[in-house]
Amino acid sequence: MSGICGIVLNDQRHPLSARSLAPMVAALDISGRRDGFVETSGATGIGAQTFPGRLAGVLKTPDEHLVLGFHGSLYKTAELSIQETPDQNPFAAFIELYLKEGMAFVRRLRGEFALAIWDGRTETVYLATDRFRVHPLYYYQDQEKLVFGSLMKSVVACPFPVKKSLDPEAIIDVAASSFVSTPKTIFREVKKLAPAHVLTYSKGRITTAPYWEISFLNESQAGERALTRNLKGLLSDALAVRLRTDGESSRIGTFLSGGVDSSTVTGVLTKLTKAPIKSFSIGFAEQGFNEINYARISARAFGSEHHEYFVTAKDVADAMPVLLKVFDEPFANASAIPTYFCAKTAAERGVEFLYAGDGGDELFAGNERYATQRLFDYYTAVPLRLRELFLKPAVFALADRLGHELFVKGKKYIQRAEVPYPDRLTSYGLFHVLPMAELLEGDILNLVGSDYDRNGAVAHYYRRAPARTELDRQLYIDLKLAISDNDLVKVIRMTEAAGVAARFPFLDHPLAEFAATIPAAVKMKGRELRSFFKNAYSDLLPFETRAKKKHGFGLPIPIWLRTDKMLNEMIHDLVLSSRSLQRGYFRRKALERLVENHKTDQTSFFGTIIWNLMILELWLREVYDPLAAVQARSLDLSQR
Repeated sequence: MSGICGIVLNDQRHPLSARSLAPMVAALDISGRRDGFVETSGATGIGAQTFPGRLAGVLKTPDEHLVLGFHGSLYKTAELSIQETPDQNPFAAFIELYLKEGMAFVRRLRGEFALAIWDGRTETVYLATDRFRVHPLYYYQDQEKLVFGSLMKSVVACPFPVKKSLDPEAIIDVAASSFVSTPKTIFREVKKLAPAHVLTYSKGRITTAPYWEISFLNESQAGERALTRNLKGLLSDALAVRLRTDGESSRIGTFLSGGVDSSTVTGVLTKLTKAPIKSFSIGFAEQGFNEINYARISARAFGSEHHEYFVTAKDVADAMPVLLKVFDEPFANASAIPTYFCAKTAAERGVEFLYAGDGGDELFAGNERYATQRLFDYYTAVPLRLRELFLKPAVFALADRLGHELFVKGKKYIQRAEVPYPDRLTSYGLFHVLPMAELLEGDILNLVGSDYDRNGAVAHYYRRAPARTELDRQLYIDLKLAISDNDLVKVIRMTEAAGVAARFPFLDHPLAEFAATIPAAVKMKGRELRSFFKNAYSDLLPFETRAKKKHGFGLPIPIWLRTDKMLNEMIHDLVLSSRSLQRGYFRRKALERLVENHKTDQTSFFGTIIWNLMILELWLREVYDPLAAVQARSLDLSQR
């Protein structure tokens, strides 16, 4: 792991020593092997920790007025020559740009980064994250100080007191959706800085403001042929600038699921390097989850040096300590496990940079849920009187009287279709089958209050989306939640845990800005996902790749929870044991109902929820309980 961290004391009369930041810098690297950097100026200190394939460091100007901390990867643009190269450290150029333009200079940066600037002239610190927050920043504020870090564990390691009370809303987030949405974290007092935002801290006050936003309002009037040329040029350029930074092709590999995104990245990289690329795939023995044949088809088409790893239930148990070590807060996206083993396999074969396809589905409409919502839209497009007088009564009557599966599905379809946006986007989930009042104990319900909106994050982004169509609003929501809060966290943490740096060419901001201008009707024609993108790359992608359904790096956790003895026993230990129940979050009867439903359900629905609850309890036991014990001892000593 790598990143930056810092402390800003409000009382600047008491200088901060470099030693004060030592535990925070050490917490940025889970291996404990690397040396960090620290610079102080008065009562402010900024530290950084390095990682292969990332630029990280701290620079203080000779007059000690300015201190810069940076972590990330930068790529050259036509208007700005700053980039990461072996013989060029861009930190001095950052300072020069800041002196000329203020924090507006971050708009010029192309790449992934987290940065901090202390300006002693105005006693102000600025924090900034990249456009999609590949590299996050967490922060804590109280009456005495601001503490920040690329990892929450770095913030918590601050030698000055940092409050760490659990946020009940975050607990519900993890149970229902596997992650905690921005700006929340699992700790009520610690926040995440949003993507493409600058935080300003001055005189004890915080303000945040965006410096960039992706907009779907400026639809292109170009024809599909011109759009195709632009797409291919921008994606090739996104890959080329990263190749120039990463060096020899022997150090480069790709995640290859056999889907559209990973296959396109592998194919275009092969053309650019004019050499075989190393590709890496994950397989499973379980039927319905193993997509390795599609990866092999793509690997053969592009002549890649292909490697595979088959994940087992034992691997899941073996990876759990890694999950706890790597993630700052409970994070239950189960695909983190195959991501880790894929990256580990790559590292063992000399790969230093793994290129991923994350963002492609969210920019070019490739997720199955978009087609599902389009199907609901077809129903709501039927005239209201026709729906209410004929269609709905007929389907409901047939479903209730005959009980035939077709009519029962039709009834459920109509019920979901009638839910208005944005609630329809979250109309099928944990609280659809188990209302909050049945799942949650009274104490936690009282803590979140009656005004708590379990769909608040989705509704927030839906309302503020700069978009005209429902599809583009969904893409915007997913770029904020599925990408920034979920997928990027997963890939960055697990690749770095394996010793590899991840690259995300689809999230190159010139490409993303272009994708947002493609009309929704072009991106997805009818219910055909990725229709424009697939047509654009029909000369590159194998037919089987273009025809396959979206799958990704999912794994058969629900099956293993039923069939693997060790994992099945963990359900009872982590979900139904007295130790977990005495926390007072979830009702026993509701949990028992979830477990019983999982035993007979043939889908992954209940198994996924149980996995979320398992990871939550495991994190509480292994990470939070020890922290809480230390905090309680410190409080006890201070009161004596």
